[in-house]
Amino acid sequence: MLSDIKEKITKSLQKKREVKPLVSAKSDLDLIRQIKGKKFPGFKQLVLVRKILSPIEKKIIWFSFFVIILGLMLFSFGFVVGNSQQVPAVGGRYTEAVVGSPSLINPIFASINDVDTDLSRMIFSGLLRYDKNQKLVKDLAESYEISEDKKTYTFKLRKDVLWHNGNQFTASDVVFTFTSIQNQAVGSPLFVTFQGVEIEVVDDYTVRFKLQEPFAPFLSTLTVGIISEEIWFDILPERMKLHSQNLQPVGTGPFMFKKLSKDDSGYIRNIEMVRFENYYGMPAYIEEFVFKFFAEYEGPDGAIQALRGQRVQGLNFVPHNLKEKVERKHINLHTLQLPQYTALFFNQTENSNLKESKLRTALQYAIDKDRIMREALRNEGRIIESPILPGFPGYNPEIDKLGYDVVKANELLDGVWDRISAEDYKEEKRKELMLEWEQNNPTVSSTTSTIDVVDTNGNSSTTTLDDIANKNIEDQLKEIINEAQVFYRKDSDDNIIEINLVTVDTTEYKQAADFIAGFWQEVGIKTNISLVNPKEFSRKVLKSRDYDVLLYGMILGSDPDQFSFWHSSQVQFPGLNLSQYVNRNVDALLEKAREIDNEDEIVELYKKFQDIILSEKPAIFLYMPTYTYATSDEVRGIDVVMIFHPVDRFANVTEWYLKTKRNWGSKN
Repeated sequence: MLSDIKEKITKSLQKKREVKPLVSAKSDLDLIRQIKGKKFPGFKQLVLVRKILSPIEKKIIWFSFFVIILGLMLFSFGFVVGNSQQVPAVGGRYTEAVVGSPSLINPIFASINDVDTDLSRMIFSGLLRYDKNQKLVKDLAESYEISEDKKTYTFKLRKDVLWHNGNQFTASDVVFTFTSIQNQAVGSPLFVTFQGVEIEVVDDYTVRFKLQEPFAPFLSTLTVGIISEEIWFDILPERMKLHSQNLQPVGTGPFMFKKLSKDDSGYIRNIEMVRFENYYGMPAYIEEFVFKFFAEYEGPDGAIQALRGQRVQGLNFVPHNLKEKVERKHINLHTLQLPQYTALFFNQTENSNLKESKLRTALQYAIDKDRIMREALRNEGRIIESPILPGFPGYNPEIDKLGYDVVKANELLDGVWDRISAEDYKEEKRKELMLEWEQNNPTVSSTTSTIDVVDTNGNSSTTTLDDIANKNIEDQLKEIINEAQVFYRKDSDDNIIEINLVTVDTTEYKQAADFIAGFWQEVGIKTNISLVNPKEFSRKVLKSRDYDVLLYGMILGSDPDQFSFWHSSQVQFPGLNLSQYVNRNVDALLEKAREIDNEDEIVELYKKFQDIILSEKPAIFLYMPTYTYATSDEVRGIDVVMIFHPVDRFANVTEWYLKTKRNWGSKN
């Protein structure tokens, strides 16, 4: 019996030791599910996992988790970037520093002040405009037609244009603008441009211009901004310049006037404009556009310091000599080609000596243009020899040049005028001044009489009238005699040859004028420099023509027409014939060039015009400068390379932007 029990126990143990083969993973999972009853582990189970994991296993799991999350983030970012694009967004406030101040923000007056021109371009629109590639395109005009005889221009106007005050723009506004320009009582500097042009309303959205003679560049003149008839109609023509509306403009352009701020002295400090949402073209991205005005470039309160201190985001012009002070990591400098020639214009009616062609030729030989370009413009420009600039009809790069040659200059002058040494001239002036002093002091019986003199500090001393006279004369001689000039020249009337050189009081012109005066002193020509405030230059100089020689820059713009600068009808202000030059052959050439549109014929006419100008030398042509302005790198969308006028830097201003956003969709 005992043996039977033992046998049963042995068999039972053998059964327990038998290893059953694995059926499948699914069977194991089924067993687990039967035990737990869930497909996924719960939170408590996951928490308990860490208790059975080693430190290394924990690190591996956390690292894997981090890689998965990072991968998902990168994938999401790549997906978004790959399927969207960053685009400009509306918003932001842009402030531009401007050296100068506005006076007439009105397109029919603005052309004589760059600040007014800039503001007018932002606020007003013309029938046509220049785009960022300097191509003439339609603006307020929807379309236009030119008659076969090139004398009649018919414009169809856009019907979706609103003034900033909400009123509708019509053909009456266009006609009112140009008839105001033609009214001499208004005093527009554009008066000469539209003389003899008939303007009429055909219907509410059609206007017609009729010219007396064909004028090929006529379309380029129609970029002038249009003003509102409703606003200006009741204002007397002679009062238009004085009206407050010139500083509170209402236009149809991409920006509308908001407000201006003045300081206690009445000086305008800021003009604020805002984006015009109902603009008929593409509304601007920048929400607010501000012009901040400064009296100077340098100094703690100057425009450059404001830019460097990030109080403004742009500077309208960077003088060549101050470029290094503007250059900074987050400031972009935009250097543009500008069709401007800077020249010395001889006013032969003001100074009879300048009628002598040998003098004008000698003065040209005496000028070292390379040195002016190098030291006054820091080589940022191009030396020129004629009024025909590169890229314009008639330009000839192989033109004969009069190089810098002091010896030739003196040879020419020696044949006309005698020299007098600086010492002899000084002695002559001393005698003249002494005689003048004696005539002005007839009651003085003796110059040896002693008198007591008290200086500004209250100290007294004894001197004689003779000493006082000599000191007074010596002080005057210091102002009259330039120690650097070793000799002078006299004309047939025994008068010293003297030239009054007038220019704008800017760093560039002042430096250039100093060099020019020094060059002319080397050939015995006494040269006096007068610097005139830019704000007063038009009134004091251009209007009066009060100068012997004028150092000035003429902006040609997009039009090759030289009529305004050299035709005899333009010798009086507001004409720009600054040499008051009269030549009937030149008149005929310029008149004919206006009437034809054959490019080959125009080229030949301007070549002949150029030959006459270079032969008669009514001016010395010096250089063509570049134009540089600065903006913060926050400002994007600026896309202008060449300009016809400084204001053209705003040719694509509606595309400038400060803010961005992402739009869903492929970049392609």
